[in-house]
Amino acid sequence: MRTELRVLGPVELVGDDGVVALSGQKHRSLLAALALAGGRACSADALVDALWGQTPPPSAAKLLQVYVSQLRKALPEGLAVVTLSAGYALDRVAASLDSERFERLLDEAGDALESGNPALAASLAEQALGLWRGPAFAEVAYEDFARGEAERLEELRLVACETRLEARLRLGEHAEALGEIVALADEHPLRERMQGLAMLALYRSGRQVNALERYAALRRHLDEELGLEPGPRLRKLQRAILRQDAGLELDSARETRVGSLPVAPNPLVGRVRELELLDRLLTRREARLLVLTGAGGSGKTRLALEAARRAAPSYANGAALVELAPLRDPELVAPTIAQALGLAEVAGEAAIDTLADALRGRELLLVLDNAEHVRQAAPRYAELVARAPRLTLLVTSRAVLHVTGEHVFPVAPLDTAAAVELFDQRARARQPDFEPTHANQSEIREICLKVDCLPLAVELAAARMRVLTPETVLQRLTERLSFLTGGPRDVPARQQTLRETLDWSYGLLSDEERELLARLSVFRGGATLEAVATVCFDGDEDRALDLVESLADASLLLVRRPEGEARYSLLETVRQYAAERLEELGADAPRRRHAEWFLALAERAEPELSGESQTQWFALLELEHDNARAALTFFLQASEGESALRLTVALSRFWYVRGHLGEARRHLEVVLPSATDQDPLLLRRAQTAGASIALLQGDYEASTAFAEGALVSARRAGEPRFVANALSNLGAIVLAAGDETRAAVVLEEAVTLAREVGDERITALALNNLGDLALATGDYARARPLFEESLRLLRARGDTANIARSLFNRGAVDLMLGDHAVAAARFREGLALANDTDDKEDLAWCLEGLAAVAVRDRDGERASVLLGAAAGLLAQMGADFKPFERQLHETTQRQAETLCGPVEHTAARERGAVMVLAEAVDYALGAGPLSATGR
Repeated sequence: MRTELRVLGPVELVGDDGVVALSGQKHRSLLAALALAGGRACSADALVDALWGQTPPPSAAKLLQVYVSQLRKALPEGLAVVTLSAGYALDRVAASLDSERFERLLDEAGDALESGNPALAASLAEQALGLWRGPAFAEVAYEDFARGEAERLEELRLVACETRLEARLRLGEHAEALGEIVALADEHPLRERMQGLAMLALYRSGRQVNALERYAALRRHLDEELGLEPGPRLRKLQRAILRQDAGLELDSARETRVGSLPVAPNPLVGRVRELELLDRLLTRREARLLVLTGAGGSGKTRLALEAARRAAPSYANGAALVELAPLRDPELVAPTIAQALGLAEVAGEAAIDTLADALRGRELLLVLDNAEHVRQAAPRYAELVARAPRLTLLVTSRAVLHVTGEHVFPVAPLDTAAAVELFDQRARARQPDFEPTHANQSEIREICLKVDCLPLAVELAAARMRVLTPETVLQRLTERLSFLTGGPRDVPARQQTLRETLDWSYGLLSDEERELLARLSVFRGGATLEAVATVCFDGDEDRALDLVESLADASLLLVRRPEGEARYSLLETVRQYAAERLEELGADAPRRRHAEWFLALAERAEPELSGESQTQWFALLELEHDNARAALTFFLQASEGESALRLTVALSRFWYVRGHLGEARRHLEVVLPSATDQDPLLLRRAQTAGASIALLQGDYEASTAFAEGALVSARRAGEPRFVANALSNLGAIVLAAGDETRAAVVLEEAVTLAREVGDERITALALNNLGDLALATGDYARARPLFEESLRLLRARGDTANIARSLFNRGAVDLMLGDHAVAAARFREGLALANDTDDKEDLAWCLEGLAAVAVRDRDGERASVLLGAAAGLLAQMGADFKPFERQLHETTQRQAETLCGPVEHTAARERGAVMVLAEAVDYALGAGPLSATGR
């Protein structure tokens, strides 16, 4: 512990051994005077004045030397009084000053409040106030040398109180904080910020009259005592209260706490000492990259989650679990963390930079589970905690990561008593009438010792109490351990121990159960009964159900219901063991069936992603995303380029709409180079998908290359309508890239060819893109008929997937020509259609259009909210603006800020940015204020 000089209360020193004894008041006054100098020299005369005031004794100079000498002897290491030519100075080489720490925390709390993180602001302000032990410089506060600094610090103390209370109001805690706020406001009747907080808290608590009375009292006090009026912010608050402004109901702060950690169904057995140590490390921030290591099945995850649950309240922005077990690609670690926290997608070489930037202002505890599967990502964890100073990572891994700042916490097996308790608990859960007796208690203890008291192994053994006695379990377990003695020496002992337990459990299964367990290892992220039946039993669901239930009874299979339908998955350690058994059975066939099953599922889903049931299909593909990755990996490793290409094409719209742009791009860039000899029409679809994704990412060069490749493939296929479609896409892309001349040539050719082949859909899309060119160049007279014809053709075909975009474009022309009411109607219709199809890109553009209408209606706040909602949606997708949309956005933003002022504009944008999609759509389609949950 560093030495600390404390002045926020009685002046004192604290070292490693506690409070340092100072012999008298003169020594404390001398220390206070030196501390106030901030390391500068204090003259002997100034110190004499500090110690004796205006009436020093005749021997004051000599007494001062004595006091300095005595103080030097009392000071702990790291703190010294040095003699300079100009007097004495306090040298704080390794000592801190609590008032400096207080001011630093207060500044950080203010920054957090300003940046929209009230939870962190409240926490930091609370920490700052926790440093106070009484009045600043308590016993010398009224002395001339200390009075000014003491009064300054007391003023800052009130500011800290106000900051903490304002943060609590932004968090919606007005009811809990009301008493404290009113008491402080009564104590300081002329502090406008405090009175404003009291007025707001009273109003939100249903006491509007009291809030207005408080304003009147303040106004009266200011007038009588200072001849002043309340400031503009307080006057604005009073007017808002008078008209019962809906904006006062809830604060505009963004939600800053992440979701809750999963709650285990059973209490944690044992681990009391481990939890105490982990609690200290996590709550005191003594380790910010804490790695729990140990054998597979030792209970690392269970212990980590319990420790995180206990420590979570001390983290302003909460705690979250990030599952790494399904991953194999280290590049997916950063996107997975971002997804778990509800952040915008991060990908590519800059992924860690983007993630670090997003986490820098948050105080979070993240549990990264099963990190050994992606150990190449370990250096990134150290980089994250270095660049995000309030982030703590609690990592579970079978192996030490060997990175800078790592604090290794070995997780040993349970002690024998805890293992026996766990066995009894789990045995009763499986067999309610199970009762340990004096006779079988020793056998249970021996079972636990035979499996090294590993929690997973103990649970697997206890599960057998449903059909076996402890004596029988011990006999069979002993036989298996003896049989496996002397196994491969290149396998770590920890794996041998768990493998013995799993071998024994595997040995109790029937041949059919063993085969199913092995085959289930091909699934990642779980599987439905239909999937298990298709891959493992040629579609026989009844047979599959019987065996799935058997494996669940054997505690080898997990049953979850994430979307209502049961999904079956294996613990990762069990899945790895099952994968080894699959190798023995012949691995290719089940893995191939799994890949082919998913390919069929993806191709069945693809046309549904634009239909009425698209919401369910998107949700299904999200659940099966890890299976998609496994299937694609299999096809690539098997050099089955056509299947890999088909799967990539089938998933492209899912990746695009759900915002998995970076992952989609990586897959396309791997698949396409090896697919040049494939069916040109299939190749064209993949290249078209790549062009759309790169365009949305703002990578015009790559998008153009993809689009030009699609045009080549279309020409090679000899299909004129696909050539027209490829030309239309290419024209839109080069327009976005800024090449209006080339765009005009390409799009004119696209429209002409589409008309010649008579394909109304492609004609409509090409007309729409040509209209985009006219819109971007300000030729609204030409844009209008192009968009009108496009929209007419799309409506005739019922092509809802593209009507929303066409409506936005048509509305944009109306907007530019001054017909705001018609424009608004088109934007609202487009928004509703895009919402029905869950097309986030078109949702964003229609929100932008409605924001532009709002500024023309002089409603700057509404425009700002809508701009924030649109920007938040695009950020979640990792998408960029196109030329016209960017111009419209920038113009609207400037006008909205002018209408409502920079502070109000920023606050409104933040309200919009944190809206969930349904709230944003409801707000945009209506004319009323934000809903309560939108603030």
